[in-house]
Parts: sequence; structure tokens; C-alpha cells
Amino acid sequence: MKIILIVVDTLRADHLGCYGYNLNTSPNIDKLASEGVLFEKAYATDVPTQPSYTSIFTGQRGVKTGIVSHSPTERLSLDVSYLSEILAAHGYLTAAVSTLYMMREWFARGFHYYMNPYAGKPRHLLQQVDADDINSMAIPWIKEHADKDFFIFIHYWDPHAPYIPPKKYRYLFYKGGDPTDPNNHSLDRLKRSNLWPFHKRHLDRIQQANNLTREITDIEFLRAQYDGEIRYVDDKIGELIQVLIDLGIIDETLLIITADHGESLGEHEEYFDHATVYEPIIHVPLIMRYEGFPKGKRIRELVQLIDIPYTILELAGIPIPAEFEGRSLVPIIEGRASGYREVYSNQGLWTAKRAIITREGWKLIKTIDPGFWECPPLELYNLTKDPGETKNLASEEEDIVKELELRMTRWLEKELNGRPDPLRLISAKGLPPKEWVKRATEEFIKGGGTYEEIRMKMGF
Repeated sequence: MKIILIVVDTLRADHLGCYGYNLNTSPNIDKLASEGVLFEKAYATDVPTQPSYTSIFTGQRGVKTGIVSHSPTERLSLDVSYLSEILAAHGYLTAAVSTLYMMREWFARGFHYYMNPYAGKPRHLLQQVDADDINSMAIPWIKEHADKDFFIFIHYWDPHAPYIPPKKYRYLFYKGGDPTDPNNHSLDRLKRSNLWPFHKRHLDRIQQANNLTREITDIEFLRAQYDGEIRYVDDKIGELIQVLIDLGIIDETLLIITADHGESLGEHEEYFDHATVYEPIIHVPLIMRYEGFPKGKRIRELVQLIDIPYTILELAGIPIPAEFEGRSLVPIIEGRASGYREVYSNQGLWTAKRAIITREGWKLIKTIDPGFWECPPLELYNLTKDPGETKNLASEEEDIVKELELRMTRWLEKELNGRPDPLRLISAKGLPPKEWVKRATEEFIKGGGTYEEIRMKMGF
């Protein structure tokens, strides 16, 4: 059996054609979905990057492992079971093509081969590796080991900011005319925010890459660059899938495509980042193709990213560690089981937030620390009627709020089992975001580096 786990960083589910997007951003992923199973309601248990990938490889939520942020004080215990280590211990050849090791050393655990195209480059560039660079290592490795049972983790970064796809993709989805039109005011709100100095650096880079003589004013141009990144990585995924077909191993391969989290592109006054728990960020794509799975099946049940390692081990016939919190997706795929009654998602970087999403379509967001955003302590949305989360019903549906708060509290108490809540520890001991922005802005103005360099240097 071959297992390929493809994670496209910062990929919104709703910007893929197979999830209903109206632009042709993902023909290869869409085709794969037509040949396999698509989960319509898959959620990240933890965001952003480091906690999400940690949950995918450990099968546990951040409230269990303690990894809920990018804080340098967080450490993953060596006693925690790790997917790649388990597979290697059971005879699988394991490989990764990723730059994540440049963030945290545990992302290299259990891999016989760890291939990093940006090894030796400055740490702040780890999020800017291109899909071509990833494929230049992934494809030869697959060809060389096609006769073995293997697991390979392939990590594409392209949709992550600053959105500078190869030239042929930059105007593929932009129909707005002049991206620098001074009469376009769609970025005015962003320009008034505390984060404008950092976002301006990103926009300046996009402006320079596109040889624009004036500053970008049209948010649709930036969204088009994000979509261009998706189409670019989709083309590279298509190349990889064709290799599997040419090698004759496509049908013996469990192929999984997902994302660690999505991206906000202006929704809820959040621009070009993933700092909350709204749907554009925590609702992720999840597509699986394997021999014997139904073709073109769409599953509306609630599932989570921590279900991925559980499912992989079950299909490989390997015992599941007792501490794994997910469940197998196979019975759901075969119609023998339902998904979750509710799922939870945590955010611990820019803000400290927790969300519960129910089978009935209710979503409650509880803010532990708002950071420098202004937001209510509780938000309630009816995702069925209001998928864009535009109307907070917390003051109108008090009984539902109380019920969901109670369910969240009971769930959290069970998860923690007497341990402190890591999100509250981040809020209490971490550098307060407002103060961080003030210090980081001062550092930025003094020429202290790019947005990524300053954030990493200061531990965020």
C-alpha cells in the first residue's frame, strides 16, 4: 500500500470548484474528487500552522498536546504518538517534502527521508517555497520507491501570503481592469488598521512583482492572486497524479488532499491571514481517493483533521494508539456510521478563540482573548441560513448560547482532565497582541526586517 498525504497550506475549501467555487481554480483536484470521496464539512481542530500540523500527525487536539500557538515555549513531548513514527515502525518507508522542520523539530519525527528544498535558506523564507521545488523532490522519490510500501507527506505552501504566483497565473482570474485605480477604495479599511504597515509590505511586494507603478487599491486583484496560487499548485498536483498513473500505482495508493487551515480575504475585517475561527479559516477541504472507495461521493457529515491519521492506520491494518482522538472515516464513507454531533476548533496565535460547530448548523465562538481586534465575547451563527456568518444571534438565541456553552465547557473539562487550558495560558503568559503590534511596528519602522522575520524573531 502507498499512502500520499498532500496538504496545501492556507487553502480555503470554498475556493475550489468541487466545493462550489465559480472560478476554474482546481481542475485536477476537482477530477480527483470525482474519482473519490469529498467531505463537505471537514474542520481543522487547531489553527494556525504549527498546531494544525501537530494535530494531523498526533491525532490529538492542541488542548491535549499543549501545541495551540507558535509560541517558542511550546514543546511536543516525545511520548506523544506520531503518525510517521508509527508507520515506520510497521515497515513503511516514510518521507516528507516540506519546510516545516524549519519551524519545529518534531515535524521531522519518524521520516526515513526528510527533503527540504529550502534547507540552508533564511528561516523566514520557509513559507515561500514553490510547488515546482516541492515536486522536484517528491516526484523523483516516488519514482525511485514505487515498488515499496511507503508513506509520503507532501506540503505545498503556495496559497499562503504574499500571493505571488508564476506570471501566467497572475491575471488568470482578475477581471477588474486597473488594480491600482485610485477611485477604488476596497482596501481603505485595511489601511486604517494597526496591521497596515505589515500588510503594506506584502502589497508592495505584489506590486513590484507585477511591475505596477502605483500602489494596489483593488482587493479583488489580491483575491485573484490567491486564486492564481491555487491554480498553480493544482497544476503541480496534476503533474504528481499523472506520475502515479504512469507508474501504474494510482489504484494501490491512498491519496489524501487537505489543508491545515484556510485564509481570510477581507471577511470580518481580517485581511490575508488566518487569525480567527470563522469559516474561511477553519473549514478545510478533505478529499480521499482509494481503490474500493465510492467514486464522486460527497459526505455532509461533520469530520475533523484528526480523523486522517486514524483512517490511515486503520486502512494500513495498524493498531490505533489509545490516545488518538479522531475516528475512522471508512465507516462514514461506506455509509455505516455518522459523523460527529459537534466539532471544536481552537485559535491561539493572534487571538485566543474556541468554536463549536453542531450537526444542526449552529456555531458558537467564544473569545478568550480578542488580541487587538474588537469582537464580542460570544458569537452565535446559524450556518445553514447564514454561511457567511454575517449576523450574530447571541443576544437573540440565549437558550442556544447557554446550551452550546455548556457543551463546550463539559467537552473542555473532559479534554483537559484537570490540566490548565493552553489557550488561557497563552492569553495570560504570552505577549499581549496589542503590545506586540506596537513593538513590532516600531521594529518594522526601524528596518528590523519583513513581517515574517519580525514575527518569528518575537516568537509569534
